[in-house]
Amino acid sequence: MPPDEHMLALRQVDQARTDFANIEDALEFLMQRISYLPTRMELARMALGIIVCTAGITTLLGWWLLAH
Repeated sequence: MPPDEHMLALRQVDQARTDFANIEDALEFLMQRISYLPTRMELARMALGIIVCTAGITTLLGWWLLAH
C-alpha cells in the first residue's frame, strides 16, 4: 500500500472543512432549539395544574347547577 494512497487533495480538504463547519452550525442550532423544550418536571406541573383546575371548575359548576 503506497503511502499517498489515502492522501487528499487540497480541494477535498477544503470541502471537508466546509462540510464540517456546516454540520457544526446545524448542531449548534439544534442544541439551541432543544434547550427551549420544557423539561419533564415542567410538563408534569402543567398537567397537574390542568387536572386540578378542571376538577375545581367542574365542582363549582356542579354546585352552582344544583343550587339553581
